Order: sequence, then C-alpha cells, then structure tokens
Amino acid sequence: MKVTVDGVPLDLPAGTSGIDAVFAAGRDVPYFCAHSYLSPVGACRMCLVESGSPRKGKDGNFELDEQGEVKIFWFPKPMAACTMQATEGMHIKTAATSEVVAKSQAGMMEFTLLNHPLDCPTCDKGGACELQDRAFEYGYGASRFGFDRRHADKHYPLSDFVILDQERCIHCKRCVRYFEEVPGQEVLDFIERGGHTFIDTQEGGLPTGFSGNITDICPVGALLDNVARFRGRNWEYDHTPTTCTLCPVGCAITVDARNGRLERIVGRENRDVNEIWLCDAGRFGHTFASEGRLTRPLIRENGRLREADWDEAIAAMRRGLSGIHPSQLGLFIAADSTLEEGMALERFAAQLGAGNVDHWPRHPVQLTAPAATLTDVAQADALVVIGADLGEEAPVLELRILEALRGGILPTEFDHGTAIADLRLVERPARKPEKLAVIGRESSIWRHAGIQASSNGHNAVARLLRPDTDELRAALALLEGAEKPVVILGADVLGSGTDSLVSQVSELANRTGAKVLAVAAGANSTGLAALNLLPRSGAAGYAGLTDAPAAFLSRLDPVGQGLLSLPRGFTVVHDTHLTETAQQADVVLPAVTNYEKRGTTVNLEGRFLALEQAALSAGEGADLIRTLTALAEALGVRPQVRGLKSAQAALQERLGLRVDTLPPQGALNLNVNRAAAPVGVPYTPQLWKPRMRPAHQASEQPDLGRGQESWAPPLSAAVPTGGDD
Repeated sequence: MKVTVDGVPLDLPAGTSGIDAVFAAGRDVPYFCAHSYLSPVGACRMCLVESGSPRKGKDGNFELDEQGEVKIFWFPKPMAACTMQATEGMHIKTAATSEVVAKSQAGMMEFTLLNHPLDCPTCDKGGACELQDRAFEYGYGASRFGFDRRHADKHYPLSDFVILDQERCIHCKRCVRYFEEVPGQEVLDFIERGGHTFIDTQEGGLPTGFSGNITDICPVGALLDNVARFRGRNWEYDHTPTTCTLCPVGCAITVDARNGRLERIVGRENRDVNEIWLCDAGRFGHTFASEGRLTRPLIRENGRLREADWDEAIAAMRRGLSGIHPSQLGLFIAADSTLEEGMALERFAAQLGAGNVDHWPRHPVQLTAPAATLTDVAQADALVVIGADLGEEAPVLELRILEALRGGILPTEFDHGTAIADLRLVERPARKPEKLAVIGRESSIWRHAGIQASSNGHNAVARLLRPDTDELRAALALLEGAEKPVVILGADVLGSGTDSLVSQVSELANRTGAKVLAVAAGANSTGLAALNLLPRSGAAGYAGLTDAPAAFLSRLDPVGQGLLSLPRGFTVVHDTHLTETAQQADVVLPAVTNYEKRGTTVNLEGRFLALEQAALSAGEGADLIRTLTALAEALGVRPQVRGLKSAQAALQERLGLRVDTLPPQGALNLNVNRAAAPVGVPYTPQLWKPRMRPAHQASEQPDLGRGQESWAPPLSAAVPTGGDD
C-alpha cells in the first residue's frame, strides 16, 4: 500500500502501524508505551500524529479536489500512531511538519512530568532514560506547575531482584502487558484510579523465572535491577555484546562492566533466539564473575597450596607428570567451553595420542530426526514436550512455547528493525493450551498444557509411539493432526537414552511429520560433540576420572558436585574459583569466565553464536587455549593451536564454516555431524548454580590442605572493588 509521511512516499505491507510508517520514512516520533514484542495500547499518548485518508465516492473512485488531485480528509484531532493502522493513500504528519502535533506532544510531556520526581541525579536510569531524552527533544523546557508533587512508595521491593519506585512510574503499562502476554502470569497491575493510580503486585511479590525483563523494558527509573542498583552510571559502563552460556539456548546479552567488575547484564535482541527476553538466572546470576576469583596459579607444597607464578606452575606440572606417558593423561573440560577451546583440546589430544578425552555435562545420544529451530517452536501448531524441565534446562525455550500458544505471531521486520507496534499483537491474548502436551514430571510448563501425562523419561517416547493411556493417545493424535508439529526432548529422555531411543525418535518423526528439538545438556555440548571431544575407543572418559593415572580438568568440580573423586595420580585443575576439586589438586591454574572470552558457541538448535570479551579484571587468569599451551610446555610438546586465530582456522578446516565473521544473529547449521558416547556420570539439570548466589551467601573459607591445617593464600591480584560503589 502507498503511504506518505511528511511528504515522503512509502510502499508498505498491509497492516503496518502508523508509528512504523513514520520510522520507515526515516522520521521520528516519541513513544513510551509501545514495545516491539508487546501489544500496542496507546497509553502514553506521545506518538501523536496528524493523519488523513482519501475517501471513495459513490462511483467507487477516490474523490478529487479542485486541482484534480486525490482529496485527503484529515481526522479532526491528532491520533496515536502506535494504535493506528496505516491504509492505502494515507498521509501522516509528524511534529517536524505539523505545529498541532508539536504542541500536542509538548502538552503530553508536560502532563507526564506533572508528578514525576526530579531525582535524576540519584536515579540509576540517568543517562539512559527515555523520559529524559524525550523531555529534552519534545518538551517545553520549563514547568508551569509549582505545587508539591504527588508522593508514593520509593525503593519498594517487588522481589529480591526488582525494586519499584512508584513515584517515577509514568503508567505506560509495559510491565503489566509483559507479564500477561509473555510468561502468561497475571501478577502486576494498576491499582486505584486517576491521580492515585500506582503499579503493584499481589501478595508474595513477583514470581522468579523471567521477572527481570521488566527492568529492561521500563522506559524510566521505576523498575530497577536490584543486583546492579547504584553500581554506576550508564556512560561509565563498558558495554560488550555477547552470548549467555548458562544454558544451551544462547541468549543475546550485553555485559556491562565498570572498573574491571561485571556489574550488570541486560538483554539484547536476537529475533531468532531469545527475541529480547532473558531468564532471571542469566540476568542476575553473574556476581560470581567478580567475586572470590582465582587470579594467580597455586601449587601444592608440603600438602598445602601456595601462590606461584606461571613459570613455577609449569615447572610443578613438569615434575608431577614426568613419570606419566602423555597418552595416559585424562583431559576433561566443561560443556560451556568455546568451540575454539574445544578445537585446541582436540588437536592437543591427537598430538599426545590421548584417548581419555571428554566434556561434561552431555547426553549419551545424538538424534538423526529432522531438527527444529526456536522459530519452528514459536510457530508450531502442535507441541509435545517429553521429559524436560525447561525451567532448569532452557528457560527461554518455555517463552517460545508460550508464544506458539498465543498464535505464533512474530513481529514484522522493517529496515528500521523489528516493528515497534505490531497490530496483530493484542492485550491479554487468548492462549490455546490444546496445542501443547507435556509428558513427564510436573514442571513450570505443566500448567500451560492442555494434555498432561505423567511418565518416566526412559520409556516415554516408546509409550507415545504405542500409547496405553488416554493422555498419551491424545498427545499422539495432536502430533498426527498438525501441519507443523514439534517434539521437544529433555534430560529425562536424552540422559537415559540408548540406540533404541534414536530409532524411536526417528520413527515418531516419520510417522507424524514432526521436527525434533533436543535440549542439550551443556551450553556448547552440541558444538563440542561436533568436534568429537569424546572418549576414544577403550577409554572411560569423565566417568573414569578416579582411575586415570593423571588428569587435567577445566572448570569442572566433580568433588563439589558429589559425582567423582580425583585420581590418586597428579591432577591439574583449571578454574575461576577455588572449588572443592581445586582444593585437592596438585596444581591450580586460574581461568577466565565465559564473559571474558572471544570465541564461538553452538546452541541447542545448531546455531553458531559469537562470544566477545568483556572488560573484566581476571588477574593472571587464562582461557583454555593458553592454559593448554602451558600444559604442553610442561610435557615438552609444541601444540598446533596456540591462539584464537589458529583455532578458528582449524575450525574452518574441520567444519567448513568461518566462525570469525558470524552475523549478529548467528549462523544456523543443522547439518553438523555430532558424535555420541556413553556418559556414566549422572546429570541433573540445575540452572542456578551455588556460586551464582550473592557473595554474602557463600560458605566460609575452604580448606586448602588435603585433610591438614587450612591456610588461605593472600590473593594479591584480587579483583578491584569498583571504586566508590
């Protein structure tokens, strides 16, 4: 359809909102209540525009004016652009060409600021506040109201993580709509009427899970991240776009650091993965990255650990490994290690001839059924979740499922980005629980399902193929009657999987035409499996750690998790903190967190996503590539991969993909071959790890001697505290 904005002709898709027409023309209009992933409601009245449309006469043709041009009939009052649908031939005027609009917007800004507190110097939103920016651009510049402003509760905790300042709230209703439309929780709403209106929640506060997203979408300083509160101004942070690796979804995030400390994590848009939402663990569970870090190597002397430099650590490893053939060394890494780190380990193990290589956690099977993407999930007309606790395994996947239940509407993408107001999104949307079946244990997604079937994970797929209950028969019928069905498999199924499971899932997919999304056990276990970082023939892998003659573990804590004990032989631990496993090691090497790495990870759908290095203080901490170089020096070997560039070149040779030039949304590759091997170590999904809790909940200083008197090393290179914060 043809639309004209401030004299600029446009050709837009039908159904486009007026506000998106304005931005498509390269013009500007202020808004507070509109949001790309929420329904347009026209609450703030700031996006006012003049608009007019042609009118057809009795003959079916557009009426003409005296000059023979199509006559435009203008609406008598300015209209809210976010709730107005642009139509064929419509003309729109913004404040740039209309004095009426400019005066109306200045008046609305004056009313918005009527009771707003003038506490910008102490507000965390200062410097990143939409109200500040729009008041400067569209306001009068001075207030005509000298009376005392309305007062309400300040610093009011809605939960442990979210603080509400009711005086600053401008009633845009973003937070209310978010809870109703995205996680499907009616917990926040307007209370009272008129000038007494305020936002509050029911007794019990906000539910955990996805509550932190309201701190991102709040246009003012009314809803604040309590973990990052008073930690710094927006312009004082170093903003680093990267990828979250707490779970296999791979959400896009921005890491905000100040004075070497990680102070805040905010959501970043990736339409294909997390859209713009984060789980609470990914947003608030970052304090460990700047607390209690190991900043120098530790070596064991006389039964106790002491601080050392890297040269001393290399010498200690050389002595300790002198009686061990390099091929007998066990090499075990965490499943959230980057692809580049995995490539370095794979080449290093090949040089040593070591077969005892593994990553953990992982599942023992790799499926061959057609793979689903997160967008497939969001647009599916039938979903069956089997053996998954998504709240612990992949929280944002739960939001994509709920998106499917409310119609699977993905906002349109324009040249100016995601549609600011998609008129297909409606307030308080009707969900269709009959599109979802959940088979397994009761979990957070259970209450949204129209079909609920209790089942053990190990035989759930087999029972679904040959249903023996009404619920299972209904779930199978749901898949068979759908056009775009998706099956989601979780840890209860995949963790106990055998070769028969692979054939059963393939049979289910062929029978119903469903795509399958397997929730990986680790953030990058999909990518590491593609590199065949698994036990070679005859090796026990991570499950055989106790019997290994010597071992190297990177960011794994089997002792602290109560899974395995360390081998009696020489043990090297590479970690960010002094874990229970590190306390028993012979050499401890300081590591960096994934917030401090450049590299690549592969999420649960097979999408290659980039990690960038945030400006955090890590002392002498090193990533796995540099650490393996030190280990190779101790063994007298020159590694083939010695840095990020050589690792990326090796990955391109191995996978046929350049990971150093990934687009912002990542690169999807569903055809990567992934190896599988038995695990032998139980895996229970746990999103909130103990170290992700605040520092005051940490335990006392751990013992550094194997059963001997403890002695805490003076960590002289400790992370700075962040100045006057």
